[in-house]
Amino acid sequence: MIGGMENKQYIVYIDESNISTEIGNSVYCAIFIFIKDKDMISRKIITAEDKSNINYLHWVDMPWKLRIRFAEEIKSFDFICKAIIYKNPIKQEVVLDNFIENIINSEIGIMKIIIDGNKNSVYLHKLKRRLKNKGIKFSKLMFVDDKVDVLIRLADFIAGLARSYTDNKNKNNTYMFNILKNKIKILN
Repeated sequence: MIGGMENKQYIVYIDESNISTEIGNSVYCAIFIFIKDKDMISRKIITAEDKSNINYLHWVDMPWKLRIRFAEEIKSFDFICKAIIYKNPIKQEVVLDNFIENIINSEIGIMKIIIDGNKNSVYLHKLKRRLKNKGIKFSKLMFVDDKVDVLIRLADFIAGLARSYTDNKNKNNTYMFNILKNKIKILN
């Protein structure tokens, strides 16, 4: 259980970074947002995107100055993140199941699990069944496009940062990770 998360209802937003390469690290990231804070945090991200004059936040498309400014902006947002780093190459479906199983704690009330991407209904049904067979409780599981859901974009940013920091502890990555380290828990 993450401190302060008991007896609340959460939406979990999942994204990954660098999953399709043969070398380096991949990161899966889950953002836990208290359901009552969802709309407020969404508005703050949209405001930050507007201030930065970008259509939508996407780690790989952002210049370093913009990444740093956004990290500074979100450090006060009310969310917690769990991430797991995997050595490439990975089998995406196996890793996604493993990741969800390791980050979802039965004491935490999960309303929805929202995953970045577009999978067909057969894959979605199989994933739901596998997770429920493992005793993972949630009300709804769905895949969405990051252009549609602003909080998936937050998960994309944190996943990109965690992977970038793991692969290269340069000055910018270290600075951003340090200002957000109280929000990010990297699991082994």
